Amino acid sequence: MKQKFVVFIALICISSMAICQPMAKKKLSTDDFASWNTIPNKAISNNGKIVIYEQNPLKGDGKLVIYNNGGSKTILRGYNAKIGSNSDFVAFYIKQPADSIRKAKLDKVKKEEMPKDSLGVYLVDRNELITYPKVKSFNAPDENANWLAFLLEEGEEKTDTAKKENHVGDNLIMLNVQKNDTLQLHNITEYSWAKKGRSLVCVQQKKDSVNTYSTLKWFDASSGLFNDLYKTQGWIKKATLNESGEQCVFLMSKDTVDEKAYTMFFATNGKDAKEIIAESTQGMPLGWSPSEFGKISFSEDGSKIYLGTAETVIPEPKDTLLHEEKPKVDVWNWKDIKLQPQQLVEVKKEKERTYLAVYHIDEESFIQLADLLIQQVSTIQKGNGGICLGFSDLPYKRASSWTGGGFRDYYLIDQETGIKRQIIEKKSNARLSPKGNFIVWWEPSDSSYYAVSSDINNLEIVSLTKKIPVSFYDEQDDLPMDVRPYGIAGWADDDRFVFIYDRYDIWKLDVTDERVPVCITKAFGRRNQTRLRYEKLDKELDYIPVNQTVLLSAFDERTMSQGYFDTKLNSVKDPGLLDMDKYKFSKPIKAKNADKIIWTKENTKTFPDVWYSNMKFESSKKISDANPQQKDFVWPEVELVQWTSFASEPLKGLLYKPDNFNPNHEYPMIVYFYERSSETMHSHTYPKPSQSTINKSFYTSNGYLVFVPDITYKIGYPGESAYNGVVSGTQYLINTYSFVDRNRIGLQGQSWGGYQIAWLVTQTDIFAAAMAGAPVSNMTSAYGGIRWGTGLSRMFQYEHTQSRIGGSLWDKPLLYIENSPVFHAPKVNTPLLIMHNDHDGAVPWYQGIEMFVALRRLDKPVWLLNYNGEEHNLPVKSWANRMDLTKRMFQFFNHYLKDKPAPEWMEKGIPAVEKGKNLGYE
Repeated sequence: MKQKFVVFIALICISSMAICQPMAKKKLSTDDFASWNTIPNKAISNNGKIVIYEQNPLKGDGKLVIYNNGGSKTILRGYNAKIGSNSDFVAFYIKQPADSIRKAKLDKVKKEEMPKDSLGVYLVDRNELITYPKVKSFNAPDENANWLAFLLEEGEEKTDTAKKENHVGDNLIMLNVQKNDTLQLHNITEYSWAKKGRSLVCVQQKKDSVNTYSTLKWFDASSGLFNDLYKTQGWIKKATLNESGEQCVFLMSKDTVDEKAYTMFFATNGKDAKEIIAESTQGMPLGWSPSEFGKISFSEDGSKIYLGTAETVIPEPKDTLLHEEKPKVDVWNWKDIKLQPQQLVEVKKEKERTYLAVYHIDEESFIQLADLLIQQVSTIQKGNGGICLGFSDLPYKRASSWTGGGFRDYYLIDQETGIKRQIIEKKSNARLSPKGNFIVWWEPSDSSYYAVSSDINNLEIVSLTKKIPVSFYDEQDDLPMDVRPYGIAGWADDDRFVFIYDRYDIWKLDVTDERVPVCITKAFGRRNQTRLRYEKLDKELDYIPVNQTVLLSAFDERTMSQGYFDTKLNSVKDPGLLDMDKYKFSKPIKAKNADKIIWTKENTKTFPDVWYSNMKFESSKKISDANPQQKDFVWPEVELVQWTSFASEPLKGLLYKPDNFNPNHEYPMIVYFYERSSETMHSHTYPKPSQSTINKSFYTSNGYLVFVPDITYKIGYPGESAYNGVVSGTQYLINTYSFVDRNRIGLQGQSWGGYQIAWLVTQTDIFAAAMAGAPVSNMTSAYGGIRWGTGLSRMFQYEHTQSRIGGSLWDKPLLYIENSPVFHAPKVNTPLLIMHNDHDGAVPWYQGIEMFVALRRLDKPVWLLNYNGEEHNLPVKSWANRMDLTKRMFQFFNHYLKDKPAPEWMEKGIPAVEKGKNLGYE
């Protein structure tokens, strides 16, 4: 009996010890991806008491979270929410369950009969949720949102054929949020709120067997009543209210053809609509008229209407030719400003191009501002300003095929007369001050900012930064092109001072040249190697308030820490520290009427959850917990590595290790890179299927080290530069750390990274396996290719941007050959996996093919993955393809770096006759 008792006690002790032992962390698997959450669409209410965000798994049904004074409410499948301006309601869409959508697709349900979203309206004070099925859209005004407007599909009673033929538009519902009462109108095609919420306009259409009839209805929010503003046999479009809701403008056409010519009408206080702009209006270019594609808006003060005009569309004659009777040809002409592929990509854009014009209401005068030369025009002071800035890049557009573009001629345009005066020629980055008194631009020839008055009587050019003993351009930029400035923070409210960034600080510069430049951050950033940048929290503000406390974001180049300071720009004190830590911080979002903000912070081990606090970052509170399961998995830790490259340059890189790291164990390592990445040290990588690159969290969780080295470039030698950076960093780790298995090191990268990998494996055998996504393999053939996504020539990127050759193919042919991996293919001894997709619009698909067929002929181990119809990177929606790439890349590296058996697709391939049936993972 005594012996049994001892055994019993021993068993209890063993059990207790087992319970006390921490649970071993799991390795991430591809099965874990779908349930990982992201937090998009964050917002805070005007009173600062309500925060909303979505918490969505990578696959499946998500939820909307409404956080209110410490408590929270969850709405399953809620998304794209908007908080009412009075902070009393939240409106949002509600998706149908993902399983229902999937079943409908399997059942081949027609698109128009697929399950539809619902509208949800959460009434905050009542803690009440109202829903409406089959919603098409909803909107509330920016201010005084006592009403919510939304469109619902017409009900089942409209389904018979006769009613369908006469049916136009949908049901507009007006919900009075306070009273929870509704109004309803049928056959509504569009609706629009005034910013201040006092009125709404909507278009009601009906038709018979021959004609269409339109009525513009005006809704008075105070009375809750509609009245008919204008009726016509024809079409009304783009009805727009001014901010106060007292003025309305709209387009009308009686044309029955598809290509309609429009006239513009104007009304005040819900009555007396009259035609104001037509093709025959004085000042309208000959053959032009108001366009349905142009944006229509009022100036903030309601004195002007802005619209887009264009050449009046002439209906095409009826086509009398059969499809096969028409030639299908693109004619390329050497005189074309744009290449034919670019023209084809931009056909819709060009057909819908409009040119800004203005109508002065009191003077009843129309002024055309933009034209065929000056196609882009920007206004100031929310449209109130008397001048605007136009620019033309047409003189430089043709040459941009090889220069990369960027040059413009700038014009000042008088809104009263339409007179245009060229103020700057062949410059870039020019900006008009908020009140229109000065223009500031960047001059790359001497790396300085300049200013000039907009007063025609005072055109003296002022040098702003030339004599300041710091650089105002990106000192780390190693592209063969003009240096680029750090940028402009903003302007003072009197237009006299402009605030400009150097690498670390902000300078206050007098555009009249009467006062000396002042570093308003007191060189605090330079003294601490910390970049300080102004954070604009009020989107309505078009200047920086000098006498108020403003928020500065901060980035410490030494530790990669981020955070926030505050300061007054006229203060004699250093910026004051608010929060600084080894995290990456997002841009804060401030409540409009309260001292409350939300933001996220993240690092390698911390997911970017939502945080809430006051403007001083006091009593900060984390209000979301998106991925509590992360604690159960092996996760990466990161350290900053520094070494000297083969070119004798100091470089930095990031080394990721699993958090169960054992320094006495040898680990396989994958080297991933692009250009410079060390400043992403505190970025968080959540597990997800690959779009083109490895997932650092997934690979470290599965026992890999991941090394991300920085690269600096020498013009003309991008391949050698990659070698000097990547191989030197890899060699440094091998020589420094015994835990790096020198025989099991892989390479992985995409696009520019893919090119560098293809080149590296022709120069070194240090890597046991490599995966290159969308690599350029032959710069001589790629140079004359087309970026099919944009239709642009690829020449500029070799001469002036990322490829860094620094000259044309005929100027520097040997450099193009030297830097092309395919010319060195016989030297490759590293197994290579390539992904290059047949719809790649950035790097031509044949680049991957050239490398593949060269290595295949040389009997080198090489594989090519082509995801049919996919582009440069696999899109987020292509879940199946992304999972497939993740699995194949993981199997590839596991085989060469962990001695796992090669899967069937690597050993035998997948014959075309088995495509879609056998994936070859086994």
